[in-house]
Amino acid sequence: MKKLTAVAVALLAATSAAQAADVYKNEQMALDMYGRIYAGQFFGEKKSGTEDYSAKVGANQFIRFGVKADSAITGTMKAVGQYEAQFNIGDSEKINNVSCATTEATDGAHTTTCTDDKIRTRLAFAGVKSDNWGQVTFGRQKGAVSQVADWTDVALADGYGADALGHGADKFGTGRSSDLLKYSGTFGGFKGEASYKFDGNTTEEKTSSSADAAYGVSASYTLANGLGFGAGYNVGTRDKAGENDAKLALVGVMFDNKSIYAALNYADGTDFLATGTDHTGIEAALGYNFANGFGLMAVYDKQESETTGTKTDTVDYYTFGAQYKFNKSLRVIGEYRMQGLDAKSDTKAEAVENDYQLAARYDF
Repeated sequence: MKKLTAVAVALLAATSAAQAADVYKNEQMALDMYGRIYAGQFFGEKKSGTEDYSAKVGANQFIRFGVKADSAITGTMKAVGQYEAQFNIGDSEKINNVSCATTEATDGAHTTTCTDDKIRTRLAFAGVKSDNWGQVTFGRQKGAVSQVADWTDVALADGYGADALGHGADKFGTGRSSDLLKYSGTFGGFKGEASYKFDGNTTEEKTSSSADAAYGVSASYTLANGLGFGAGYNVGTRDKAGENDAKLALVGVMFDNKSIYAALNYADGTDFLATGTDHTGIEAALGYNFANGFGLMAVYDKQESETTGTKTDTVDYYTFGAQYKFNKSLRVIGEYRMQGLDAKSDTKAEAVENDYQLAARYDF
């Protein structure tokens, strides 16, 4: 009872002070809490008629909360678990805004579909780990190729970057995905990962009538000076007849010495965006952190898709960002995105106008 009381008191103090890391810890168990409060605003051209417009305009505000836990099993083996959720804040106090639509079929049957993107479960997994052989976990977590793809997902403002390679949340087990079994092991400068996503109950890609399984592998090696090399490969199976499996290969290089950060990723996808559509993607990042708390970051995303011999630029932009850290928790961010895409026609509005974001971020 004393232990439970101590945990409850620690949780209350951590929530009110927004400073805690170790909520509870002893020789057998550790429980840590972390989170983020993000208040941002996108500025750009709003959609109006057939005029070109910006892809992002309006509020970008959320609260992210996570808990990590581990407990001793035997020797160096531990049980581990992690949960992370994000509460997106709109323009009202109602966090859980559910919108529903009812349709009537020809036989008179009514179907009601509800959507709710205000509360998102980002991570929810559990497993075992050992200092000797690595970690095995199952649940909602990142796929194997993310360890390399994340090298260029470093834009300062939330909502920018990581658009060109093709990977992402709920995309064939490449980003955060449910029903995913993963092994991860670090041995000196080498890190290897392998993941398998089982068939779930939801459709993860629009062109298939049923959920898909996926598997991926990745490996990276980082030198003592901060220079790293990595590669990954992922296959997502499509169950619908006539559809090809989705394949994604990527290679990357990264350098990080705490002051200078540079990374470059290249991806090649076969039937990944859709059956019959191949793509290539390039993401690059270059940043510098000053000793006085200022930081700069530039990101480049370029994706080209090819369908039946026709090539199209589907992603093409630069971002230029700056931030100032008041301390380890609070920072303010400004980031400008310059679009390289042109309108496809004079009669159709396109999201090709530049936009920028101002934000305040608090981490605990």
